[in-house]
Amino acid sequence: MTRRAPRQTGFSLVELLVTALIFGIGLLGLASLQVSTLRSNSGGRNRVTAASLAEGCLSSIQAEGSLSWSFAAGVMGSSSVFTGPRAYTGGATNGVFGAFDISGLPVVAGDPTQVFLVNWTRLAPTAATPSANITGMNMNEFVVTVIWRDQAVGADGTDFGNSTLTLSRLVRY
Repeated sequence: MTRRAPRQTGFSLVELLVTALIFGIGLLGLASLQVSTLRSNSGGRNRVTAASLAEGCLSSIQAEGSLSWSFAAGVMGSSSVFTGPRAYTGGATNGVFGAFDISGLPVVAGDPTQVFLVNWTRLAPTAATPSANITGMNMNEFVVTVIWRDQAVGADGTDFGNSTLTLSRLVRY
């Protein structure tokens, strides 16, 4: 009489190794996805900070221009000339608004924590955009450029270089 071998239960060593290999490949894929997501989030945060800094610079320029124009038009009392310091609408046609860290807080230019640099330029009227078309307002276009470095080196070792955001606005002065 032949005796039947009892059925074995459980997994063989080969089945466990194949399962571990498939699981490991899946985890490596998730790890690379995590790194990619972190890079994207960092780049998005930097773009939002750059846009906020550019808007802040344009708001300062517009506030100074409005105040300067109000004095020149006689709206702000009897003085017909704005006597305060004019950083943007005065004689300068360009300048540096400031240097900022990763959170958008001001730092000294050249500081190791500096990430953003904000510059402004007042464009002179040209034949294509003469300020005389807008009578009595002296409109000029101001362009603000924010330069920052998203990331020094990519995953494959390539240098991404600097990123730039440019905003412009017509300002009465």
